[in-house]
Amino acid sequence: MPLLTSLTLTPLLAASVLSTPATLPACQNGQACTMAVYSERTQQWQFINQSRAQQAYSPFSTYKVPNTLILLDTQTIKPGQGYQIDLDTYPVKKWWFDAWRKESITPQDAFRYSALPLYQTWTNLLSKPVMQKYLDDFNYGNRDISGPHDKFWLNSSIKISAVEQVTFLRRLQTQALKLKPSTFQAFDTIFLQEETAKTKLYAKTGTGPVAKGKYIGWYVGIVENSQGRHYFAFNMDAKNFKEVVSTRVEIAKATLNQMGVL
Repeated sequence: MPLLTSLTLTPLLAASVLSTPATLPACQNGQACTMAVYSERTQQWQFINQSRAQQAYSPFSTYKVPNTLILLDTQTIKPGQGYQIDLDTYPVKKWWFDAWRKESITPQDAFRYSALPLYQTWTNLLSKPVMQKYLDDFNYGNRDISGPHDKFWLNSSIKISAVEQVTFLRRLQTQALKLKPSTFQAFDTIFLQEETAKTKLYAKTGTGPVAKGKYIGWYVGIVENSQGRHYFAFNMDAKNFKEVVSTRVEIAKATLNQMGVL
């Protein structure tokens, strides 16, 4: 069973995704989930289960947001270029998705389909001091990368809360991070997942096991609409991988809709 995945839909389906009402209920107070939202225009926070929003968890694939920024800024990867997984280090597994099996994968597809072995291949090209310098500047979670070099974000040393995810995304969007202008521009294209005439949704999922019989699912990002820009971070508990992957995005969107954001 895979540790994590991110099978977001292609831009061609974006209009129907954003306009179709969710069929799953929103996260509610008292449930094993949280949503933290900061709206730029009103400068106000909204929470579902605020205490959980301040609790730190492994970021799993949501770590691909800072990781992609680092990879772009160090020119380890370039937008639009095709890359191969180091199959000697990460041999093909039965559970790999078709998008991971391609001979050439662009950074945009690697991000969209959460190509873990390719991100591990890329991460191995970076030194820990370099990653630490960036994550310290990002003030990303507890900034602890003492775990295994190619998987410290997979239920290992680095942890982050929903509130910290939102704070990081705010610094990213306002270009407060010490990154090249070209990095912001390239990542903006990679981060954008869905778009209509009135709404843009930048987002990243993340999922993985945190204990026996317990998985956590993340959905973090930015909504831009007529009300301005809204930063959000959602996470929830589930009993298994299949359950969380099939529900996390829809529950998060239902919650954003309930909060008047989406």
